Amino acid sequence: MQIRSDIRSTEPGVNRDAETDTVMHHIVESLVAFKEDLDVAPLLAAKVDVSPDQRVYTFTLRDGLLFHNGQPVTSADVKWSWDRWLDPKTNWICRGSFTGGGSGDEERGVKLASIATPDAKTIVFTLDKPSAIFLTLMASVQCPTAIVHKDSVNPDGSWKTPIGTGPFKLGEWKRGEYVMLEKFDKYVARSDAQDGYAGKREAKVDRVKFMVIADPNAARNALVSGDIDILPTVPPASIEGLRLRGTLQLPEHELVGWTAMLIQTNDPLLKDPRMRQAIAYAIDRTQIAQTATHGRSKPNGSAVPAHTKYHTPLHDEWLPYDPAKTKALLAEIGYKGELIKIQTNRRYANMFDNAVVIQSMLHAAGINAQLQVLDWATQLSNYQNGKFQLSAFAYSARPDPYLTYDGIIGKKAARKTVQWENDEAEKLTQQVGMTTVQAERQKLFDDLHRLMMKDVPIIGLYNGNTVTGLSQKIKGYRPWGMNMPILWGVTKD
Repeated sequence: MQIRSDIRSTEPGVNRDAETDTVMHHIVESLVAFKEDLDVAPLLAAKVDVSPDQRVYTFTLRDGLLFHNGQPVTSADVKWSWDRWLDPKTNWICRGSFTGGGSGDEERGVKLASIATPDAKTIVFTLDKPSAIFLTLMASVQCPTAIVHKDSVNPDGSWKTPIGTGPFKLGEWKRGEYVMLEKFDKYVARSDAQDGYAGKREAKVDRVKFMVIADPNAARNALVSGDIDILPTVPPASIEGLRLRGTLQLPEHELVGWTAMLIQTNDPLLKDPRMRQAIAYAIDRTQIAQTATHGRSKPNGSAVPAHTKYHTPLHDEWLPYDPAKTKALLAEIGYKGELIKIQTNRRYANMFDNAVVIQSMLHAAGINAQLQVLDWATQLSNYQNGKFQLSAFAYSARPDPYLTYDGIIGKKAARKTVQWENDEAEKLTQQVGMTTVQAERQKLFDDLHRLMMKDVPIIGLYNGNTVTGLSQKIKGYRPWGMNMPILWGVTKD
């Protein structure tokens, strides 16, 4: 299978990117995981009991669990793993999600008060206050709450190698070329059906090889020639040509990730919501979505993914394409042609194409917009430090809309990646994190979207759609909205 770049490390959630996550999720596992419908289900846990006040979460381990070194998994191993992830010296990127996060008034996530192990199969997590999103955070794809054996680290505490519980274990890693995983013969699978990252994980092949192929055209050619069996994302321009060949499987699936145009609301010109509204009215999001996905996706201005249970017709509403309103607002503001720069990059073709089209649309509506093409590392750094006016961007998959809103809402002085500084929006998001009742969450997500349409701190474009290329020899491969390849349950004839 192709990966676009080499993995950054074998330490989950520390030195990572999407390719690293893809590989590591085959090696390590957590107590819970996301299903295909994006709900959370037990994985290493046989069951999870939650106290009525949502402060105490009790996990019971499944029978027969083993680490890759043959040692049994106990509650002590779970606590050791969590203690290590929460140690500031580990630099685990999601530590803040479980320690209150942020600084000053920018507390986020949940705060663990204690982790107890009353017996070898029971782990009890106690929070300092009720939370409805603890299990969602625990199931994180970007930073697995991985349960690993203590021999995964060196005597000095530094990372050595992942001794996990997954259906595959680490084989050979030839840097810059490939990562080979080997079947873990003593793996104990769940009895329930395979379901996203949850359910039955059964390795049906002896080895899987992740091939590093950075160039998308080279990856396409490798698939056609049979050098690889799985191409997770077929370049859009290649899809129809591959269909005409008729020699490959090309399943299509909707994505949860959100492509957007970021707006720096601290900018002297863009801090006026009328200017942000003027920009929104100038953008034909339908044309952008159709162009970027070759007609396979509709626009989505909402932080709630289009094909999830919380996306109602309300979330299809957004400021319509209306250049006349743009010009009226510009006149009202007294806009005098001040330059607005749109940051983008060439590494991600959709971001670059989105920026080009938006620049043209803004220019046609009377807004002096200019492209600023950067390398991806620089653009990402600028995003992390709030150094942009407009930025063509994309958020990786967040299985619960709360996680997206929590990521973009807050105090910019405390978190520079915040896009929306609004006290009412922050209060609504905090309320979402306190309830598990679907009807109540739905109302809060609806209120957030209505407020976003008024404030326009960000312009959502689309969730996207991906076509995967598979050899005819591959059976059992199941794409899903998280766009994370899964190789358990897969066979090759």
